[in-house]
Amino acid sequence: MQAMAVFDADSHLFERPELWASHIDPQHRELALRIENDELGHPWLMHRNRKLMLTWTCEPSNFESIGDLIGDHREGRPARFDYGRDLPASHWDPATRRDCLDGWGIEESVCFPQWGINWELWLGEDLTSLHANMAAWNRWASEVRQEGRGRLHPVGHVSLRGDLDWLESQLAFLDTHDIRLAMMSTGLVDGRRLSHPDLDRAWSLFERYGVTPTFHVGGPSLTGLVDPAWIANDDMDYMPMLSYPLHGTDAQLALSDLVLNGVLARHPAMRVAVVELLSRWLVDLMFKVDAAYNTYRRISGHRLLELPERPSDYLRRQVRLSAFAAEKPGALMEQLGPILMFGGDFPHPEGYASPLAEYRAKTGEQLADDVAAKFYGGNLAELLHR
Repeated sequence: MQAMAVFDADSHLFERPELWASHIDPQHRELALRIENDELGHPWLMHRNRKLMLTWTCEPSNFESIGDLIGDHREGRPARFDYGRDLPASHWDPATRRDCLDGWGIEESVCFPQWGINWELWLGEDLTSLHANMAAWNRWASEVRQEGRGRLHPVGHVSLRGDLDWLESQLAFLDTHDIRLAMMSTGLVDGRRLSHPDLDRAWSLFERYGVTPTFHVGGPSLTGLVDPAWIANDDMDYMPMLSYPLHGTDAQLALSDLVLNGVLARHPAMRVAVVELLSRWLVDLMFKVDAAYNTYRRISGHRLLELPERPSDYLRRQVRLSAFAAEKPGALMEQLGPILMFGGDFPHPEGYASPLAEYRAKTGEQLADDVAAKFYGGNLAELLHR
């Protein structure tokens, strides 16, 4: 394989306890999320006086690094670490993370929030708090971008809910600070599908400001897909056991809607990123959207929307997905085309302490040079408008 600049499409920066309060609009200071220890020292993500979720640290390739900490709380044992004091610098500090990249053989890395992938699950009914804390993260992301010196690409956090003027203000801010990815929910928007005509302005805004809408696994992924009764026996409401076999189902629904109802056709310059939601399902989805488009016409006698191209063509051209090593991305791209991306997922337990080397070793695949160039950097560079 020829030497190339490797871009990592998936890593996370843990939020410090004071991050939201120190970056939120002062008029909304009382709405800021925070991380606070309980009487046994266990750190909780808090909103006002409400405990949203137990937080933790973790080690790459070690799921028990989370399970042991959660188990301590469940069994009433004192916390074994202090979140504010003991969180490793590589987990949260932009300069430390930037400096890690050289040792990993990675040129540039995307950085998602850690708790930001979950807290929208609980603040969904409080639009003011939702927007205020998203904007606080986006301000922090601008600092990460600056401290990363062009090597870190923090992901913004936005919502299509409420007044789309707010969305425009956030996308304009991200554009100004050269932040090219923005995480958003895959779910309904106040009861409307993503392709609803009322939301077409939102997709035009993503195009105008050159920001890539990004779907990532997290607490809201299952919302709207299953009745809460299905997971009523599970105390891990942000990561219930039933979410594992359904992993990526929400992304499939969102992409099917965006394709079959014409959003991608109407916005050809827009790209969509799908990260940490698996990728092997895309093979079936491409077959299914083409079959649905043709079968519906034959059964109903008309089309809901006439598309200039096959639905699967829009997926191939405008959607890019990160792939887990165990999915054998090289074999998948023989069917899909070279549209997948490398993501090392540091510092999550499903990720790697040395992301690039361990990922390559786990796949056991040797990619052709042109495919490798896209997988290990080119596709992400496209999303970043490089």
